[in-house]
Amino acid sequence: MNRILITGAGLIAGLLLYVNASAQDEPNKWAPANIKVDGQATEWPKPLQFYNNVTKLFYTVANDKENIYVIVSVPDPQSQMKIMRSGITISLNPTGKKKGGAAVTFPVTENVSTGAPDVPEASRALIAGELKKQILANLKEIKVDGFDSIPNGNIPVRNTFGIQTAASYEASGNLVCELAIPLKMLGITSLTEQPIAYHFKVNAMKREDKKEMEAKRAKGQPAPMPGEYADHFALYYSADFWTRQTLATH
Repeated sequence: MNRILITGAGLIAGLLLYVNASAQDEPNKWAPANIKVDGQATEWPKPLQFYNNVTKLFYTVANDKENIYVIVSVPDPQSQMKIMRSGITISLNPTGKKKGGAAVTFPVTENVSTGAPDVPEASRALIAGELKKQILANLKEIKVDGFDSIPNGNIPVRNTFGIQTAASYEASGNLVCELAIPLKMLGITSLTEQPIAYHFKVNAMKREDKKEMEAKRAKGQPAPMPGEYADHFALYYSADFWTRQTLATH
């Protein structure tokens, strides 16, 4: 019986290793022909290719001959809140190593209020949602780090480097974030089979945000969104994961 149990455990472990290895080096999707980086998932096949339970993100990575594209759909309210306050950071390392790489953080909403004004509770969530859509549509900067030809720091959303970002809320309430990075900006000159390592990081809300919410709660001011004053432990810690995928060739 012990021998059977050990053999069964070994088979299960081997199967899990195989599944993980297959997922790690699965090729990108070829980008939709009509792709437009606008924060809308309309042209992307549904459902998105992968889901990560740590970050609560659905995502697909795709490419064409010129760009790598990443789309992320975020249904989880806490992850949405963190991204709206501190952004999502997506890093790409063309060597395949799960460290470093060129990173883009967006949306950058620093010094921008993402809450609703003091209105009746029944209207607060609706107004907050509309305000957030407007904020996302009018952001001016993104943050970059680790690119050879771009200084680290903030650059315009509409930049000369070919990096495109957009974020918006779907009618379903999901937050959608899209990113496009030219292959040449990553030093990739051809559609090779070398795996690329991708790092997805939902950044933690800043301590200043916590202090701001606590101050408003102490004054008896209404929460911008339902549950936003709750002391959610996870809000103040980042969540991330690495994955590897090869470039699609057609």
